[in-house]
Parts: sequence; structure tokens; C-alpha cells
Amino acid sequence: MKQKQTAILIGITMVLLTAGLIGCWFVLRYNQPQKIAEIYQDGTCLYRIDLSEVTETYTISIEGEHGEKNTIRVEPDAIAMESANCPDQLCVEQGAISDGLFPIVCLPHQIYISITSSEGDSYDVEVH
Repeated sequence: MKQKQTAILIGITMVLLTAGLIGCWFVLRYNQPQKIAEIYQDGTCLYRIDLSEVTETYTISIEGEHGEKNTIRVEPDAIAMESANCPDQLCVEQGAISDGLFPIVCLPHQIYISITSSEGDSYDVEVH
């Protein structure tokens, strides 16, 4: 009788262990949607950057018609307004975004940075 209980316990343990390994395999193989940063100026999309493919930090400079200057820092999985010559500096103070919940907006220079998924689903409100 004791051997039968031990065999059942070993069988249940093996089933649970197998189920756990299969679950781990699915979790590790699950692909998250890519994060696409979109940079707009005056309603025109200037850049679409796949943040998941960025391996080294770099900057993008955007200049406007009336001397506006913005520098955008692109990092692996994040984007930020590094500097701007606008008077309030709110866009710079916001810091980096990585999830798209809040866009970066430089209202005086009409620059808008948002993050969307690779499937085209927007994480935040779309601007038209």
C-alpha cells in the first residue's frame, strides 16, 4: 500500500513539473509587441523608431523655421527630450518615456512624441 501511495505522489509531482516547464517555455517564447516611437512636428511624422532595436543611445536634432531647436535622446526602450530652447522647458523636465502612457509634448515648438505598438495599437491618445 505504501508503494502505491509513493508511486501516485511521484506521478503527480512529474505531471506538475512537466506542466510548470511547459508554462515557463511559453512565457519565455512570448513576444512582446515592439514599441515604436513616433516624432511629429506640426502634425507631420518626421521619425518612426523601433525602440526595441536601439542598442546605443543617440540624439536627433529638430530645428524649426523660426530658430526653434529640440534635441531628442533615443535610448534602448526609451525616448526623451534632452534639450529645447522653448521658454518653459516642460518637455525636457518630463524625462524619458518608455510605455506610451504619457506623450512628450513641446507645445511652443509643436513637437509631439508618442509610443505605439508594432501592431499599430496606440498606447495613448492619437493626435489628428
